[in-house]
Amino acid sequence: MKTQIMKLGVTLMVVGLVSAVGLGLTYTVTKKKIEAYDRQVEAKAALAAMPGIKSSNDLKEDPALEKKAKKVEGVEKIFISDKGYVFKVNTKGYGGPLALAVGVGLDGKVVGIAVVTSKETVGLGSKVLEADNLKQWNGKTGRDKLQVGQDIQAVTGATITSKAVNGQVKKALEAYQLVK
Repeated sequence: MKTQIMKLGVTLMVVGLVSAVGLGLTYTVTKKKIEAYDRQVEAKAALAAMPGIKSSNDLKEDPALEKKAKKVEGVEKIFISDKGYVFKVNTKGYGGPLALAVGVGLDGKVVGIAVVTSKETVGLGSKVLEADNLKQWNGKTGRDKLQVGQDIQAVTGATITSKAVNGQVKKALEAYQLVK
């Protein structure tokens, strides 16, 4: 009986060890590809959030400005161009993590918003993230109240996502004030 338990224990340990090594190798092999893909997704969203920029080469990163922008909770990254700034802002939506690229022109007005990543419910929360709905934030500045249900229309049944997006825009505008 004891030898049978020992055999099971050793077998379980070997299976666990092989699985851990396999997962570790998979992570090592795919890590750079995943990071490159993530950078590509960020750049694509940043281009969509800043009209007039045609190439990711027109977007620069500045560690000093990024440090200032990151003082605002949720701001993860900043891209700079001759047209303005693009802030990558993370928060939690209804469905989970939600990251947006919020473009703010040199005049302090929102010029575009693009989705970087989202786990929002298809057909409900995802409606908030559609381009036509995101346009309602264009032209807004840090001086605007930006209150959902008043000057920002929530999508029916997706109030949490609407408030999450609104909060991200507010954070981007707050970060803009720190870096302008």
